[in-house]
Amino acid sequence: MGKVRKTKARKVKNAVVSEESNEEEQLSNDSKENAVQTILDQLQGASVEEKYCGLQTLAMFIEIPENIDEVINQGLVKVAAPLLLDPASSVRNASSGMLRNLSAVKLDICDSLMDQDIMTPLTCYFHEHAESWIPDPISKSRDEDIDTFVQCVNLLLNLCESSDLAVKYVGQSRILDILPRYLDMSLFGIDIVAAVLQCLFVVVEDNPLAMEKIKSNCQKQLQTLIYLEGTDPSQLLIKTLSAGVIINTHGGKLTTLPIEMINQIMSILAKTLSVDHRFACNQLSSQVPLKNTSGKMEDPPKIKDAQILDKQIKAVIQMLDAQQSAIEIIANICSDEDGDDINSDSSSENNEIDEEICQNGNGTLLTEDKLPPEVLEALVNFEVFQRVWARTEMPAQNVVMILKDYEGSQLICKKLQSLQTRALLCVNNMISSLPNASLGGVNGIYKIWVDAGKLVFKQREENLNLLESATAVMRAALDKIKLRDSDKASDISLFNDLAISDIEIMLTGIRQCEVPEIRSNLIRMVGILALLLVNNLNDITSNVICTITDFIIEQSHKENEVWVLAEALDTLVDLYAEDETDYLAAKVKLVDKLAILAPILKNKARQQKRLPKEYKVLVNTAITNLPRFINYKKERVSKL
Repeated sequence: MGKVRKTKARKVKNAVVSEESNEEEQLSNDSKENAVQTILDQLQGASVEEKYCGLQTLAMFIEIPENIDEVINQGLVKVAAPLLLDPASSVRNASSGMLRNLSAVKLDICDSLMDQDIMTPLTCYFHEHAESWIPDPISKSRDEDIDTFVQCVNLLLNLCESSDLAVKYVGQSRILDILPRYLDMSLFGIDIVAAVLQCLFVVVEDNPLAMEKIKSNCQKQLQTLIYLEGTDPSQLLIKTLSAGVIINTHGGKLTTLPIEMINQIMSILAKTLSVDHRFACNQLSSQVPLKNTSGKMEDPPKIKDAQILDKQIKAVIQMLDAQQSAIEIIANICSDEDGDDINSDSSSENNEIDEEICQNGNGTLLTEDKLPPEVLEALVNFEVFQRVWARTEMPAQNVVMILKDYEGSQLICKKLQSLQTRALLCVNNMISSLPNASLGGVNGIYKIWVDAGKLVFKQREENLNLLESATAVMRAALDKIKLRDSDKASDISLFNDLAISDIEIMLTGIRQCEVPEIRSNLIRMVGILALLLVNNLNDITSNVICTITDFIIEQSHKENEVWVLAEALDTLVDLYAEDETDYLAAKVKLVDKLAILAPILKNKARQQKRLPKEYKVLVNTAITNLPRFINYKKERVSKL
C-alpha cells in the first residue's frame, strides 16, 4: 500500500511540476514574442532613436543562443539589413555590428542570412557608401564610419566563407573593383587595410573571376605591402595577408611566382610564426585586472591605463590573426592538391619527372617528392614545420583562465583555440609533404604522434574540432612511419613502451566517440599501429594485434555511418594483406567475421547513397575489394 501511495503521490507532484513548467515556458515564449515584436516596431520606426534602440536591443537579444532561431524565424534580418543604407551613420553602424555578430555565431546562420536576402543591402552599401568614401579627419562620425566599413567587410567575409552564393554575388557586383582602393595604408590605416585583405584572402581562393579582377586592380599594391618595413603585430598581419592574397590570385601555386617573391613570402611566414604567442599571452595576463577572493573583478584600470591595455590586447589579437593566416597559407601549400600542376598541357612532362623520381629503389613516388623543390627548400630552410608545431601548444592553464575572466581579453582565448586547431591541421598536411629529416626523423615523428595523443586521450578536450585535427595528426604520423624506406622491422622499437593499457585507452576513446570523422581517424590509426607491429611478431605483439582486430570487428557491427564502416573494413584488409598474418587471421576467425560484415556493408551503402564524393569512392572501393580479399585469405588460411 505504501508503494502504491508513493507512486500516486509522485504522479500528482510531477503533474503539478509539469503544469508549473508549462506555465513558465508559456510565459517565457510570450515574453520572447513580445520582445521580438517590440524590436520589430522599433526597427520600423520613423526616428533615428527608435531604429538605433531597436538595433541595440536586437544586438543584446542575439547574445543568448536560444534566441537566434526566433530572430531568424521572425524575419528580423529582412528588417534590420536595409538599415545598412540608413541616412544616419549611427544606425548604419549599429546595423553592421549586429549583423556581423550574428553571422559569426555559426556557419548555418550565414545560410539563413542569405535566405533572407542580406546580400542586396550589403552590396548596395558598398556601391553607395564605399565607392568614393575617404575618412574625414574632422568629421564627428569618422570613427563610427570606419567601424561600419570594417564591420561590413567582416560580414561579407563571413558570408563568403560559408556560402558559394555570396561569392557569386560578389563577382557580379562592383565590390571587387571597390575594395582594392582600400589597400592604401597612408589613407585608410591598418584596421581597414587588414579587414579588406582578410576578405580578399577568402573571396579570391579558387575563384578565377576574382583572381583576375584583383590581379588587374591591385597587384602592385599587394607587392608593395609584402615589402613593408617593421615587425610589429599589425605590420606582420598586413604582410602575411598580402602574401596570402598574392598566392591565391595565382591559383594557390607558389611556383608561378618569381623565385625572389617566393623567398620573400616564405620569409614573411617564418617571421610571423617566430613570434612566441605563449610569451605574449603570459605578458598580457600580468596586465589585465584579476578577480579578487570573492570572485569579483578588480576595479577597472584608469582611462589612460585602459587605453594602454586595449592597445596591448589589440596587438595580441593581430599577432594571433597573422599566425593563423600564415598557418592557413602553409597548409594550402602543403596540401595534396598543390602537388598537381594547374596546366593539363604539362601533365606528360610531370609524368616524366615522376618516373625519374621513382627511381628510388622501390618505384614509389613519395608525397614530398611532388612538392616543388624551391618550395620544399624554403620550407626546410626557414624551419617552418618547427614554427607551426610550436603553435599547437597553448599558454599555461592559469594564463588562459586569467584572459578568459577579463571581458576585454576573452576573444584572445577563442583565437588561441582556433590557432591550435588550424596548426594541427597544417601539421597533418606537412607530415605527408616533408621528408623525414625535416620532421626530426622517425623518432621526431613518433614524438609528434605521442604529443597529439595526449591532446586526444589524456586531456579529455571538449573541443571537437581540436580532437578531429589531433586525431588526423596521429593518423598521418603513423602513416609516415609505415611508409619510411629504412628497415621496417625496427619500427617496433618505437612502441616498446606502449603498454596494453595504452591500447585500451585508445579503444575506449573510440567507443565513446560520437563524431564520425574523429572515429574514422582513430580506427585507421590503431589499424596502422597494429600493422607496424606485424613487422615484429611475438606473443606480446600478436596479442595486441588480435585485440585491435577484435575491437575493429566489434565497432564495425555497431557503426551506423557506411563510410566509417568502409574505413574500418579497409583497415582490416590492409592489416592482414601480408602473408605472415595468416595464422593470426585464423586465430581471430577473420574470414568468417568479414563474410558476415560484407553484406552489411552493401546494405548500408544502398541505404546511404547521398555521400560526399570522397566517401563514395571509399565505400565503393571497400565493396569491391572486400570479397576478393575474403576469397584470397580463405584460401591462404585453409592451407595452414
